Amino acid sequence: DYSHFLVNGTTCGNEAMILTAAHGGGTVAIPRNAHKSALMGLILSGGNPVYIMPELEQEWGLHGGISPASVERVFQQHPDCKGVFVVSPTYYGIASDLQAIADICHRHDAILMVDEAHGAHCYFSDLLPKGALELGADICVQSIHKVTGSLTQSSMLHVKSDRIKKSRLESNLMLVQSTSPS
Repeated sequence: DYSHFLVNGTTCGNEAMILTAAHGGGTVAIPRNAHKSALMGLILSGGNPVYIMPELEQEWGLHGGISPASVERVFQQHPDCKGVFVVSPTYYGIASDLQAIADICHRHDAILMVDEAHGAHCYFSDLLPKGALELGADICVQSIHKVTGSLTQSSMLHVKSDRIKKSRLESNLMLVQSTSPS
């Protein structure tokens, strides 16, 4: 629906997503392998975390995506959860089942936020996993300086949902971005 170009990297996008979802101190589900900027967003918002342990990829010995079943458990235990934050793909390229997770979130009237820092390229080839917005995410942020061509700390935040209050998101972005972009 609309995008914002970010000058403080995906860090400020993650913070703005959490600030927007946890408005008024709400509960947000966050995987244990999330970037520390998600925790900073929780601290700034006064939100309450519910942690989800990522699945262990046995073949590689890495923690990867989160399962739809773990997201469903969050809503069973915390029906007031306002949103779910997912890192997909992870730094190691492991993607979660975002379509199933989006369906669960929306069934519980919650938003799906995706840290897609390492996935901006997913929209450009059928050989790659589909991008978060194509799979039902309400909002995502991408580090275009990591996997596509741009200068350092340049990111984009994309919204494809009427669940995100645009004015609140824009106010939150003003809180966490530089007032002097180069």
